[in-house]
Amino acid sequence: MMKEKTDLSEIEKLEEEISKQNKRIKNLEMQIKLGSNLAKELERQKSLAIEAQEEVKKSLQYSSRIQGAMLPSSLPENLTVAKIWKPLSVVGGDFYVIKDLGESIMIAVIDCTGHGVPGALLSTLTGSIFDRLIHDPNVNMAGEYLMAAHNLISTMLGQHVDSKAKSNDGFDGSICLVNKQTKTLSFAGARSSIFLIQNNGEAHELSGNRKSVGGSRTPLDFPFDTQEIELGDQIVVMLTDGILDVMSEEPNLVLFGKERLLNILTLWNDQDPDRIINNVQIALDNHRGTQPFRDDMTMVAFRLN
Repeated sequence: MMKEKTDLSEIEKLEEEISKQNKRIKNLEMQIKLGSNLAKELERQKSLAIEAQEEVKKSLQYSSRIQGAMLPSSLPENLTVAKIWKPLSVVGGDFYVIKDLGESIMIAVIDCTGHGVPGALLSTLTGSIFDRLIHDPNVNMAGEYLMAAHNLISTMLGQHVDSKAKSNDGFDGSICLVNKQTKTLSFAGARSSIFLIQNNGEAHELSGNRKSVGGSRTPLDFPFDTQEIELGDQIVVMLTDGILDVMSEEPNLVLFGKERLLNILTLWNDQDPDRIINNVQIALDNHRGTQPFRDDMTMVAFRLN
């Protein structure tokens, strides 16, 4: 009798163990099934991510073509021009304007807030504003262009409507109006300078106002100064701060800076805009070594023929 009870107990234990094993098998089967579904879902998500990346890439390439189309496609015959235009990404916030206005030629170099897509969007807005101002009979002097652009950007972005507005988007930049007949230059700058290279090889800086265009920090109707000089045969160099902010290699991180630029413009002056731009590019590459660029870069050198 004792033996039968023992046998029954063993059988019950075996049945219990078999039941546990069956549950484990079912759990494993469920995990395998879930794993298979998860793998399929991961593959689907990966495919969607790749498609999204391709769409973003196509959009950026299209944006790059649009931004490139905004730049001058032809140049005035009586102006010799050389330039650097290098967005940090596929698109950027820098652009330049060279426009024959009849009696004068407009040359502007603009650095909009940010880089990449946000900078490119703001540069498109700013470019359309310049197109509008060119046809405004009330805007004639270089400083008036900057003041009118500031008022339009501030109004469009509501920067002076709400005291709590966080948008300080806008641009820093310089604008030159060159009179073809008198060979005089009218200049205005928003936190920007131009550099003049004389026939004797000396280079010096002409500074603009220390206010940006756009943003609540600059009052509406701010009177940007217009400075007029005899241009003659001088070469004018205009640029964005991406040029000056190129950094050298570690461990001694040093900005390229204005002083270095002035030295290069003086020492390597060939009285030719193309050679000046080429010399600056060589100096920038030597200065940075393997250090990557940190910002969009634009430089325009010109001379009236």
